[in-house]
Amino acid sequence: MSREQWAFSLSLMGTFRLATPDGLRVEIASTKGMALIAMLVVAKDGEHSRAWLQDRLWGSRQRAQAQSSLRRELSNLRKHLNGGGQPVLVCQHNRVKLDLTRLRVDVLTFGDKGAFPSPGSVVSGEFLEGFDIAGENGFEEWLREQRSFFRPNSPSSVGTASIQQTALPQTDLFAGQSLAAPRFGDRPALAVLPFANLTDDPADDYLSEGLSEDLIDRLSRLRWLPVIARNSSFAFTAGTADPRSIGEQLGARYVLEGRLRANGYSHAVSLALSDATTNITFWTHRLPLPKDRSQDALDPVVAELVGVLDAQIDHAEQLRARGNRQNRLEFNDLIWRGRWHLNRLTRADSEIARRLFEQALELEPDSPEALLQVTFQMGWSIWANRGSVEQIQEMRRMAHRAIVADANDGRGHMLAGIAELWLRQTDRARALLQRAVALNPSLCQAHAQLGCQFNLCGEPAAAIAPLRMAQRLSPNDIQVFFIIGELAMSYWMLERWPEAVSEANQSITRRPAYWYAAVVKVNALVGAGDLAAARRALDELLAVKPDFRSEYVDWIPFLDPAWNQRLKDGLAKVMPANAGSGKERHRTSNAAS
Repeated sequence: MSREQWAFSLSLMGTFRLATPDGLRVEIASTKGMALIAMLVVAKDGEHSRAWLQDRLWGSRQRAQAQSSLRRELSNLRKHLNGGGQPVLVCQHNRVKLDLTRLRVDVLTFGDKGAFPSPGSVVSGEFLEGFDIAGENGFEEWLREQRSFFRPNSPSSVGTASIQQTALPQTDLFAGQSLAAPRFGDRPALAVLPFANLTDDPADDYLSEGLSEDLIDRLSRLRWLPVIARNSSFAFTAGTADPRSIGEQLGARYVLEGRLRANGYSHAVSLALSDATTNITFWTHRLPLPKDRSQDALDPVVAELVGVLDAQIDHAEQLRARGNRQNRLEFNDLIWRGRWHLNRLTRADSEIARRLFEQALELEPDSPEALLQVTFQMGWSIWANRGSVEQIQEMRRMAHRAIVADANDGRGHMLAGIAELWLRQTDRARALLQRAVALNPSLCQAHAQLGCQFNLCGEPAAAIAPLRMAQRLSPNDIQVFFIIGELAMSYWMLERWPEAVSEANQSITRRPAYWYAAVVKVNALVGAGDLAAARRALDELLAVKPDFRSEYVDWIPFLDPAWNQRLKDGLAKVMPANAGSGKERHRTSNAAS
């Protein structure tokens, strides 16, 4: 391309510098404006979704503030870049794109297939030298990834450095080269391939690629699951190679493929999750897309996918660890085997899980994952045994240790929030749970606990939305009975008796000994005036949990104890005088709820 065709020249190695073809410097006053240009330049086809840019550059702000900040930044950049003729910066409703053919960039080479990262350009300094955006962890993660890709060699005698390619390019121009697989030890890693557009409409390319890109961004917030960077995984497309081959090249244990299909005026995504070590597809899913293609409409779809994938891979890893018969278990085997036992939901298995997690913590005393799993086990034991204030305070201390170990893992904030709930510190609990959701919008249990918090504060109407969100995020979660039981509680508190009974029945079906849901059902039937049905419901509870006593209800940490008394009053109307009067056996029973 001739010099006259370039609109600007851009240097990203060393100090950021944007200049006209005549060498006149273009002053970009905002650091985030410069970062935004750099992010678009190294993206495939110079394009990113608005949501992706907002999350990286304004992730610490509320959504509305982030959207406004991005609009303002783009408006300022258009003044610099789109001065006349064909625009360089194109801003669409959901996407932002740079015309890379109008930019001469030190880290890009042009070929028949467009711009791609250059592995041999001679430049000076490191990528975006001196850049730092305080408080924006998403940007810092992106910057670290780019600096590892555009890593300078040792300086030459003339004071320059060559870029050393350390990650797979975004095109197939280097196909056939050996790929250095990322090293994650024995932790599982997931590769998300770019979704294939099978609609026969090229205009849908942005939708298929945008969905897979946003999915990678959201999955990266699951701190326990490494996700292969898009620079590497987007070099493959669905159907071009088998999962085993892709997994070997990328260092991934799991490979996710997606296909966008059209049926009349509607679209749907078909997904397939494979175990790369066995080359077996063990989960498939079809998800219809809303007709509205806005980011606000698609965000819940992506969040739901992340929640389901989290549960599927988590379960697969538990089964893998369960089948490991080594005499000496390594750290991750201890974690996953412990999780398998904890999810059995019995006191005996909980005790085995506790020992396994403590062994893992001994191996790695500062491991966020070990700290989190020890805290999870504490929480389950406290709930099952209606534990003491001292035990809850110990759980809170352990949760805060996990937060210190990894402040960006939403699970630590969630567990600390649960402890605060049980200590009736509802304002602290709400803040911690909201932080957990902000860190990981697909964390099913955080949404569920936020709904529980509203119930305990006497705000049942506000509880329904986060509880329904938790259901959508993980409909097959092992503890979905808890989510449904909380919905039953919300409807009982709102005196919506039929809905309370319906939700309680669903919860009890999944967990027959779950006394909490059974108590709600009895009280909803009493509220509806059907005492005969309430007595039958109580008899069913006592048949599976003969040690149940109405005093269990006192442990529910309502902010206003009048709610506890109301539940006990409902039970008193149908409970036999001798029910639960025998010696309590729940602390030695193997089944717990």
